[in-house]
Amino acid sequence: MQLYESIRDRQSFIINQNKASITITRITRTSDGAGGFTETTSTLAAQDVRIYEKLRYTKIITNNEGGYSLRKSQKMIAAYNANLQSESATYLDKFTYNGRTYKIVDVQDVLTQNQIVFKQCEVEAIT
Repeated sequence: MQLYESIRDRQSFIINQNKASITITRITRTSDGAGGFTETTSTLAAQDVRIYEKLRYTKIITNNEGGYSLRKSQKMIAAYNANLQSESATYLDKFTYNGRTYKIVDVQDVLTQNQIVFKQCEVEAIT
């Protein structure tokens, strides 16, 4: 077994420990040739992911005093072959989980041996 296959198996195990089955609604924008755009909405097949919160310290500087604040960001990991897109002028991927609607802000492919082993995403609650 190759290293990248082992990591894929491990990530699958991690996802399945606290699995969320989500259905992506993808909004695709294309130029209409007249300075505007048209939107097309499509629904993708359900995908298993793991959504979690990550604490991140950020430095805050104000006029009165400086300091650090604690910010929670929502993260998500998905399988190496998950159909996910980062938010851009062309794409917006949204999904609903636990009664809230999220958008996918960023998708990063994690590589080992030049193979994608899993996808790490930043998501943001929009409602």
